[in-house]
Formats: sequence, structure tokens, C-alpha cells
Amino acid sequence: MSSIAIIVFALLGLLVSGFLSAIAIQWDSRFQSLNPPIYALKKQTKQRFFGLLPLIKKIMSGINQRKIKPSLAWRYALGEFMTTVLFAHAAYTIGWEPELIAVLFFICILVIIVQTDLTDMIIPNKVVAVGVIGAIGIRLFVHPLPLLNYGIAALAGSGALLLIGMISSWILKKETMGGGDIKLYVLIGLILGVKVTLLSLFLASLFGLIGGIALLATGAHSKGKTIPFGPYIAAGALAAYYWGNGLIDWYLSLLSY
Repeated sequence: MSSIAIIVFALLGLLVSGFLSAIAIQWDSRFQSLNPPIYALKKQTKQRFFGLLPLIKKIMSGINQRKIKPSLAWRYALGEFMTTVLFAHAAYTIGWEPELIAVLFFICILVIIVQTDLTDMIIPNKVVAVGVIGAIGIRLFVHPLPLLNYGIAALAGSGALLLIGMISSWILKKETMGGGDIKLYVLIGLILGVKVTLLSLFLASLFGLIGGIALLATGAHSKGKTIPFGPYIAAGALAAYYWGNGLIDWYLSLLSY
């Protein structure tokens, strides 16, 4: 794929990112005034669409800093930047293949659930349902693996996470895995296939462990407080999608010695 095409996909990601933020913000209970920080215009209503351009305009024109929650406002801006980067990376990595449609759709769903999980510890059923239905529709026409593989992956991924949640809840005597995380793995299985889905579980757990230790060590998160797992699931799923087969082959090569 040419550099110009990649730039076009990056701009597409930038445009789509505002729409994704507008969806995610509907589950953000922190906007008590219904006036999104930084993105807010004069009306006391939620913006239906917004993106980095309105953000830059508001910063350049000067905004009332007393009405802004920086950590919350910049989280959406960062999410929109990451969407732009992920779209460009997907175009660069996959090129003009039908599979690009599946990956871009997958990125969109993951961006939304990461935002909602970070802000309000929720992975909305509506978003997951749209993701699952969309993934099924895409996989009926675009499926590098046999269709049965994706179906088994959806059951195996969500079932494995459910089992892990049940065991950890029994050991720790408290709920450790949200239902949204488990349902999300139905979507992940439909996109990744069996082998890579199981690897994504391992990577998500590894990223979660590293992230949790880092948050506790820096004092950014208090001990005993639940840490959103959605972002780590998203990171593990994307890492597994792009590099999973290579990691599996490398691991199997070590066992062959």
C-alpha cells in the first residue's frame, strides 16, 4: 500500500475517532453537567460528534480551565489519536486485502470499550452485540480460516475467561471478572480464530499483571481497588492478531530443540 493510501486511512481514523468518542461518552457518568470537558461548546448538551480538530480549536481559543477535568478530557483525545495510529498501522500491515475491513471494524469496537471501561468500569452489552453481529457478517464473506474455526474460537475464548473468572473469584472470595469481559471474547474469537484467541488471553493477562504492578508501584491505583481489564484485553487481542502466529511459531521452535 502506498504512503498516500496509508495517510488517507490515518485521516479516516481521525474522522471516525470523533464518532467513536461520541458513542463512548454516552456511558460516561462523570459528565454530570452533560457538558463534555474540552469538547464542550456553549450548549449544555453532549456533543454528537467531535474530534481532535474541535479540541485544538478550543485550546487555541482559550477555555475556562476551572470547568475541565484534565485526566478525563485528555483520555478521549488520546483515544482519538490512538485510533488514527491504529488505522494507519492496519492499512500499512494488511494492505489492500478484504481482511482490512475486519481489522478496522475490530479496532472501532475496541476503542469504544476501552473508553467506557476506563471511565465507568463497563463494557456495554449494546456495543459488544453490535461487534458480534458485525463480526459474523464480515466473517461470512472474509475468512482466512475456516468458518468453524471462528465459531469455536468465540466459544473457547469466552469459556476460558469465564472459567478463569470463576476460579479466581473462588480463590479471592470476590468477583474478579466482569461479564462484559467474557462477552467481549465472543467478538475476539470471531476475529482472531482459535489459536490466536487463546494466545490473546495469555497476553491480556500478562499485560494486566504488568500494568497492575506498575499502577500499584507508582501509587496511581490503590490496593484492593478493581482495575479495568478491558484495555489489557484490547492490547492483548491486537498484539495477538498482528504478531500471534509468529510468537506461536517461535515458541514451538524452542520446544523442538
